[in-house]
Amino acid sequence: MFNTSKSIARRTVQSSRRLIHEVPHLKNGKQFAQQGIEGLYTPQGFQTGWTDYQRYLTTNLTLLTNGTENELKTPYQILLNTAKQTTEQHVYHFASQAHNNHFYFDQLADKSEASKTQPSRLFFEKLASLDHSDLNSFRDEFLLAADSMFGQGWVFLVELPDKSLKILRCHNDGTPYYYGKNQSLDLNGGVDEGSFEYLNNIKKLAKNSARDYTLPLLGVSCWDHSYVKDYGLTGKADYLTNFWDCIDWSVINKRIFEV
Repeated sequence: MFNTSKSIARRTVQSSRRLIHEVPHLKNGKQFAQQGIEGLYTPQGFQTGWTDYQRYLTTNLTLLTNGTENELKTPYQILLNTAKQTTEQHVYHFASQAHNNHFYFDQLADKSEASKTQPSRLFFEKLASLDHSDLNSFRDEFLLAADSMFGQGWVFLVELPDKSLKILRCHNDGTPYYYGKNQSLDLNGGVDEGSFEYLNNIKKLAKNSARDYTLPLLGVSCWDHSYVKDYGLTGKADYLTNFWDCIDWSVINKRIFEV
């Protein structure tokens, strides 16, 4: 018989490895772990925001998906597979957070290295859809959206289906990939008439799948663990300013859809 005991054992080991979600490797991960990210994180801040939190997310994702249809899927695939299932929201939470946190850290570089990169010409052309003629005015709007967010969440620059750009705030574990779960409204308090109308529009879009997803290009974490270690409870604005100086634009440029 072709399947010998050794080949079966080998496949079993390979399958076992695939069942475990691990902390992804960052391009300069070892350097960041030892020295931090110049201009943004100390080694301790990086340890908390990336290594410790990402390990917490992937460990829980492994425990929750083991033996299920999601055990062999990536966090991105899992969040899409569970976003519409009300009984799988605990799985969705860890998958969405794991993907968002990786998306955020993957675009960071030491300040000295980041300064050598710049947005592409295509990126500047797309900024026109946001009525920005230069990068500084866009920076101010993006960071203001993040600084004024109450509670936990993420802020993304996303590309819409018509290829125009939009700044999207995703509260808590919201994802930019599916309109029904982008959680762009903070529903913990009162909802004004405009927000209520916007919420109903999101429901309609999610129902008919006419605009199910957007493509994130740039993102920043507004979760406390991303800055409290280095900046304290009141240091969010300083954290965001330093974040901007550590964006590796070569990564952002590759995320833009280009024909």
